[in-house]
Amino acid sequence: MAESYYRTISGKQYDNELLEIAEKATKRSKAPIGKNVAKTLFDAIKDGGDYTDVEKRTVKYIRDKFQFSPEADEYLRSEIRKWAAKISVPAAKKKSQSKSSTKSKSSRTQKTSINVDESESSYMEIYDAREESSYEVAPTPEYNELVALNKFQITPKQNQLGKYILIGLIVLFFLVLIFFGVRSCNRNTQSNISNQGSESSQGQETNSRSLERVNLQTGNVSSQFDSQSKAIRYINDLQIRFIKQSMATEDGAADKIATLAEALKTYPSIKVRVKGHTCFIGEMDENKILSDERAKFIYDELIKNGVNQSQLDYRGFGETAEIDTNQTESGRIKNRRVDFTVLSVNPK
Repeated sequence: MAESYYRTISGKQYDNELLEIAEKATKRSKAPIGKNVAKTLFDAIKDGGDYTDVEKRTVKYIRDKFQFSPEADEYLRSEIRKWAAKISVPAAKKKSQSKSSTKSKSSRTQKTSINVDESESSYMEIYDAREESSYEVAPTPEYNELVALNKFQITPKQNQLGKYILIGLIVLFFLVLIFFGVRSCNRNTQSNISNQGSESSQGQETNSRSLERVNLQTGNVSSQFDSQSKAIRYINDLQIRFIKQSMATEDGAADKIATLAEALKTYPSIKVRVKGHTCFIGEMDENKILSDERAKFIYDELIKNGVNQSQLDYRGFGETAEIDTNQTESGRIKNRRVDFTVLSVNPK
């Protein structure tokens, strides 16, 4: 069954494709809609070849209901404005061409009718007209202008002054247009420079990702567990944090790994899953790879510390299992981690 192009919300029609793009992006992550999603929205609008009222209403609805990053919001608004202006130019040209063709047709028709009338007029009528014109003097353009000025009680000097004022106003109007045009260009240049700077900084942040492992020193066991329940509680609560976009761990990670290994060796019936996570910086597929590598790194370190391989498995979850908001740096620090879950406790 074909999907509907429109969706009705509160009695108004909205573009279903645009709504689905925004909804899928926000289902994937609670982060604001980024520039890539904004590009997808603009491409979907542009595919129709026209900016309809339904699309305008839908874009306004999406910007009101969904949170955009400043860069994505600015990109979507500026691209739509530029494209809407671009598609409006051909329509104006067509209108001017149709008007000029209509005028040329009417002028040709008038000329044709005059020629026909002249050809049909008799020799005597032409002669009489010439005879009458010899007794009349045609008014000159200067005479007609004076008559028109006298109707409004305007002297020739006042008329000349009015012409100068009109020319001055036209020149002033064009100077104002040039002034604001230059200001607009300067603003656009500054905004483009700032956007390029932010994009380059984000690109450097993304490109600085490293999957190279950092060697850990032998850690010290900080706790002893006199019961299995205490060991399980420690395992489920343990978190090892990582530095942004890298495999480097926080200070004290070696001691945490040594203590965890001691608990698992003391109670070999416990089976644990090692889980890797990232914050939302970067692309989803790259974050999934980084989280896998972090989980595998801790998994290998536990085996180095003498834990039986049958007690462990590992898995990366990327940015999908956040424990704090990704909108603040403190929240992102908490999300860049490896934590642990007790899967089972085999009976002795």
